[in-house]
Amino acid sequence: MIKVKKEDKIIRLAELSLGDFITRSKDTVLRYFGQTPQHWMMLHKVLIAYYKNETITKHQLLKFIERSYLTSNTYIDNAIRKEYFKIIRNKKDKRSIFILPTEITLKSFEKFVIQREKLYKI
Repeated sequence: MIKVKKEDKIIRLAELSLGDFITRSKDTVLRYFGQTPQHWMMLHKVLIAYYKNETITKHQLLKFIERSYLTSNTYIDNAIRKEYFKIIRNKKDKRSIFILPTEITLKSFEKFVIQREKLYKI
């Protein structure tokens, strides 16, 4: 049995991580959400809610981002303006707005997570 040195494993993982980052930065949607940790968290929060068939309101997302109201609202509004997120008004409460990913965001994210699964299986 061949023993793999710890350093070799770390080098291999670092190379995979770098390749993953380079590939991710070529995707317009992922590059947008990779701007700040809050953008990245926002993307994941919206997509996790979507895949769990749960709703997430703009207010919930604003609180989750944990930046000033103005900054958080700008992040969300820019994602909507770029058509990475879409909104649906709550029919029961007109003040409430649901945030959903658009098709392009879904495709980019699915490709990203499937690729990561394959990359890190060593």
